[in-house]
Amino acid sequence: MTSHDPHDALRITRRHFIGSSALTAAAAPVLAGWHSPASFAATPANVPTGPNPDFLQAAISAATWIQAAQREDARGVYWLPEPDHPEKTRTVSAPNAIYSGSAGTVLFFLQLAHATGDAAYLETANRGADYLAAGWRETVEQPGEGPLSGPGFNLSLYGGLTGTAFVLNETGKANGKDAYRRAAREATDYVVAAAKSAGTGLDWSGAPGVAADGSIVLYLLYAAEEFGDTAYLTTARKAADRILERAVVEPAGGLSWRGFPAFPGLPKDAYFPNFEGGTAGVAYVLARVSRALNDPKYLEAARRGAQHLQSIASVHGDAALIPYRFPDLTDVYYLGFCHGPAGTARTFHELHRLTRETGYQEWTGKLAQGVLQSGIPELQTPGYWNVVCQCCGSAAVVELFVGLWAASGRQDYLAFAQRVARQLVSRGSNLDGKGTRWYQAWTRVKPWEVSAETGYSIGASGVGTALLHAHLATHGKYQAIHLPDNPFPNSRHT
Repeated sequence: MTSHDPHDALRITRRHFIGSSALTAAAAPVLAGWHSPASFAATPANVPTGPNPDFLQAAISAATWIQAAQREDARGVYWLPEPDHPEKTRTVSAPNAIYSGSAGTVLFFLQLAHATGDAAYLETANRGADYLAAGWRETVEQPGEGPLSGPGFNLSLYGGLTGTAFVLNETGKANGKDAYRRAAREATDYVVAAAKSAGTGLDWSGAPGVAADGSIVLYLLYAAEEFGDTAYLTTARKAADRILERAVVEPAGGLSWRGFPAFPGLPKDAYFPNFEGGTAGVAYVLARVSRALNDPKYLEAARRGAQHLQSIASVHGDAALIPYRFPDLTDVYYLGFCHGPAGTARTFHELHRLTRETGYQEWTGKLAQGVLQSGIPELQTPGYWNVVCQCCGSAAVVELFVGLWAASGRQDYLAFAQRVARQLVSRGSNLDGKGTRWYQAWTRVKPWEVSAETGYSIGASGVGTALLHAHLATHGKYQAIHLPDNPFPNSRHT
């Protein structure tokens, strides 16, 4: 996430990224450009080339472990976020949210039910949705204690109520029960009513990033389509107008946004440029608003955000990475969703979808190449440490490359997704026979603090989802439930 790193020795320097063996074929496969058919130019000797492990069985084993952490009351079922510490009712996000709460676990079981045809998994999802529908107000009234729990953040897609509403609506679509969709609609109206006048528009937290108000805007675009209510578009437009006002004109060209507030412990001028907390995510939001409203002013701002990202990227040939944080950690490159290319590539892909300009397509490929040429998954780097989750780890990388494959049909992208998924399976723990879980050091600068969680963005629900998607893609029947911040195709059948 966003912890300060005092350890200079752990940094990857720009010189190392641009000129070292991290960019040689001997360290990692090198792919040709986005346009040309490509295959691995070289495969390291230590990379397995045999059949993939059973990704589906690994996802099912994750579900078994999660179900062992299931609890029930009169409202339905929920899951302990960290079963090794059953006294904990919440970790990073509110208990009913997607990030580390029960909503993300419902999302996993919905997809597992569809993939396996097992009605028991759908019933588990339904019982979880019962709990969410009965207690969705707790998502805002009982926030967590982490960085996603501030005022307004508890309404966001991953940390709060809009994520809960999304999962309720998707559950209603899966099982045909209107009660879940009604609850989702009520929660959505609550979010709209909670908006505050700011500048010439509206906001909730005052932070425009995807971890905050940006994701609320994305959800409202989704809700407008799902519920056929243009009033949600009106709120989304006003919030987007406020985001435009918060833009910073960069001397080197383009626009930037400070997506996070100045959290305690961070430098006062800390700037995260990537997806969850910075310019990349905000540019993505504005591009989506432009698509929904057919208004070019939002697209122009998104373009200028992308221009800024290009100006700060470290580029070598057809590979690029964008630093984790300015001004102090410009030699650290995260690779996951939150602060790395697994998220930021979405922005350039969406801009290509909107404009059909090959330059944005090429930059999507450059960011993918940055991951491919980093040496992962065999190597751990300061931006790819002992972490496996959907937020900042291996599961996020699997999802990126499955998405790129779904968009392009390129088998080399799918092969890399399978390779990282293979590593994910190998890292699971099931010594007690109760199901697979993944221990990780979520806080990068505290490698001694390892935990295994059940949630979507931080734990086994998200890892299981990534493995499930890898399985479906491998067998030519890929289908996924995509959150509103994912621009890649949600299905591909071969």
